[in-house]
Amino acid sequence: MKEKNESITLEERFDNIEQILEQMESGEVSLDDSFELYKKGLTEIKAANDSLDRIEKAMLVLNENGELEEF
Repeated sequence: MKEKNESITLEERFDNIEQILEQMESGEVSLDDSFELYKKGLTEIKAANDSLDRIEKAMLVLNENGELEEF
């Protein structure tokens, strides 16, 4: 799992979140480790949400007049 790095893709963030969930669900982590994983997961979710917001704002759609508009 990559650390805080702006070049992480959205797909990589989703993979990181999936890995965190798998570790937490394994039942083989301590309570302290579970809490740390939880915090990392929240950080990844926030970063993914921020990426999605940027993507959404950058999207262009075709309006009814055939012109491009920001989404």
